[in-house]
Amino acid sequence: MKGLLSLILIIVIVAAFGYIGINAVGEKIPSAQIKLFTTPTTVTVSGPVILYAIRNQVKLETTSMVLANDQDISKIWGVEGACRESLTYLGYYTVTAGIDLQDIPEKDIKLDGSGDPAQTTVTLNLPPANILHVELDTQRSRVVQSNPSILSQICGTQLPEMVTEAQTNLRKSAEVAAKQQNIINMAQDRASFELKKLLLQLGFTRVNIQFTGSANDQ
Repeated sequence: MKGLLSLILIIVIVAAFGYIGINAVGEKIPSAQIKLFTTPTTVTVSGPVILYAIRNQVKLETTSMVLANDQDISKIWGVEGACRESLTYLGYYTVTAGIDLQDIPEKDIKLDGSGDPAQTTVTLNLPPANILHVELDTQRSRVVQSNPSILSQICGTQLPEMVTEAQTNLRKSAEVAAKQQNIINMAQDRASFELKKLLLQLGFTRVNIQFTGSANDQ
């Protein structure tokens, strides 16, 4: 009987130590941890991609000026100059200068680097800016003074033709005045700013823009 009790006591002691050992090992083993490592992706941008982004702007109208001027027109005709008319016309014109980006060839876009925007320098060779259009402001332009022929029933009138002539002359003078006020260089500066902003959106921070002709040639 005593032998049986001793055997039971030994089994209980061994079981107790086994339980303590398992808990101790469990405390020493840390829980499993999963670590994810992401591989950075390098995005490269080629010349055709840049060309598409630029051409998508189609026509970059960059700088406008509103210019006003007046002109006196006189006409004398008929026998011994019997028919006489004159008028003063005031014309307002909006002159817009810019660069047409649609025809830029791929060869005028040069990449110096791997194509990774952060490590690549872009050089653009652009045509010079020019006058895109000169528009008459019909709301403000007008005849401010006119002297019809006193023999209008005999001579008729040339006032409509004189208005058209004044508008044509004032349109030309508005374009010349805009160039004298440096609208071409202003348009090129604005185009450079807009294109650098566009390329910055693609990740390029190093951009050189050159114009293939002089603004003075326009």
